Amino acid sequence: MSLKYKDFDAAELDKFKRFQKKSYETLEEVARGLKAGITEIAVARLIRKRFHEQGVHTYFHVPVVLFGARTSYPGNFGQFEALSTDQKLEDGMAIILDAAPIYEGHIVDTSLSTTFGDNATHKMLHPKLEAFRNTLLEQVKQRRDFKDIEIYANSMIEDMGYENCHRKHIGEVLGHRIYKVKDRIWNRITIKQISVRHLLWLAWKSIAARNGWQDDSPNWNHRRTSAHKPSLGLWAVEPHFAIDGVGVKFEEIMVITEDDAYWLDDDLPHTRAWA
Repeated sequence: MSLKYKDFDAAELDKFKRFQKKSYETLEEVARGLKAGITEIAVARLIRKRFHEQGVHTYFHVPVVLFGARTSYPGNFGQFEALSTDQKLEDGMAIILDAAPIYEGHIVDTSLSTTFGDNATHKMLHPKLEAFRNTLLEQVKQRRDFKDIEIYANSMIEDMGYENCHRKHIGEVLGHRIYKVKDRIWNRITIKQISVRHLLWLAWKSIAARNGWQDDSPNWNHRRTSAHKPSLGLWAVEPHFAIDGVGVKFEEIMVITEDDAYWLDDDLPHTRAWA
């Protein structure tokens, strides 16, 4: 099978962990070098350049750069409005940098939530993500349905008076599958650096789940296709909420096995910030 999304051995998991860390280190490096007046588009290009220097030329999705109020997915924020714009960076703005590079066939999907200068709302919001990291893992361990877990997370957000942003993500996802492919010629085909193989697989699995042909949706959301026990494999989990024009999130890999679940790495920028 040229595409693998579960039953990873220790060596394979170690690779995903190493690549996830490299992706986060890249986003942190870019964030440290930001200057006032730079645009989202320019930062997205810089992120691609940094990954290109590492030998990454294919992505699960293009790098996402959000400044200021756009971190909160304001109003009727469309699923493709996260694409970078000519919005310029100003002092005190919240920032989200999100990248999904494919290293040697391994997808990782990472999201760094930070600020350019001081932002009191972000400083208040960001530590509240820790409760979601703990709760999501515990509920997966309890084998609650994916759908019920997302609905519970949504209630946590609403009870705090915040707005759920991850329901505005593509696929309305709290999380989605990640996987790896073998180095085959047909797996190297891209459109604007986006892997055609990954997109076709994701689209087919999503359509099959919606039509009831399969019960293995690659999306974890509040829809009926997620009304099942947690699916085995690797999941990029990305809770995202906002208030007063400031959004915060993280995105990292959760491993779900037959009898357990755990975060692949507990030493990441957001966990260090909370500590």
